Amino acid sequence: MPDAVIDACCLIDLLASGHVEAILQASGFNWHLPIAVQGEVQYIRQHDPAQPGQFLEVPADLSLLISCGVLQLCEPTGQSEQDLFVHYAAIFRSDGEAMCIALAEQRGWVIATDDRKAIRVAQRAGLTVVSCPELVKRWADATKPDKPTLCKALQDIQVLAQFRPDPAMTEYAWWVANIP
Repeated sequence: MPDAVIDACCLIDLLASGHVEAILQASGFNWHLPIAVQGEVQYIRQHDPAQPGQFLEVPADLSLLISCGVLQLCEPTGQSEQDLFVHYAAIFRSDGEAMCIALAEQRGWVIATDDRKAIRVAQRAGLTVVSCPELVKRWADATKPDKPTLCKALQDIQVLAQFRPDPAMTEYAWWVANIP
């Protein structure tokens, strides 16, 4: 399986789905989580069971995904990776995106991101980019969840992570077709 690195926005979107482990496992990639991204993914929104229509902000817990090996922690090693990280850090507000792109470029990894600027910069660097819609579709194709499960996963990503795919994204039409 090819290696891939995931940034905070994409990971937060997948966490919101309620199926992050299954989605990552169905993707066909060995996943790497830069330590900068781990530091950025602090909280996720969840539905408040006591108050329908309201949300709770809860600490994000990545420990199970890391301990079971679905996500492998990584960081720049060596001067060339550090230099590339510094180069990209000057472009982004987020060290997570900078570290993802630097590691992907240096190590030949795929990058998972939903951030438009990160997508542009990564593509200019010649990297293969996958997005949340592509990863969720791979999961849906592999596991064949029933329609209500798929709809809820997509709606939770939109509501809890506040992510809607851009019309230019791969799998945009599929996403829209599967949301009521």
